Amino acid sequence: MVTSKFSNTLSAIELNAGRKLNWHYDQLKEYLSFTVNNEAIEVIPKNKILQESELETLKEALLDYGFQYKKTIDDSILVFEQNIELR
Repeated sequence: MVTSKFSNTLSAIELNAGRKLNWHYDQLKEYLSFTVNNEAIEVIPKNKILQESELETLKEALLDYGFQYKKTIDDSILVFEQNIELR
């Protein structure tokens, strides 16, 4: 997937994540930062440590768009890559 396509879809992914977490958009942007990096989406918690249930909900929200959890970097940056079967 081309990075520009990620950028076009990123807002929809953020809105979906906020909806699933029952957070309004401003709350989502206050707590989490979504960025595109090398055909992956990185989610960085800013002002909140995610509870296990919130983390699972976030993983489900990204899975709705074909992104699967891949790894955590430095115990904070969550990396999601698009499902290989969908490429």
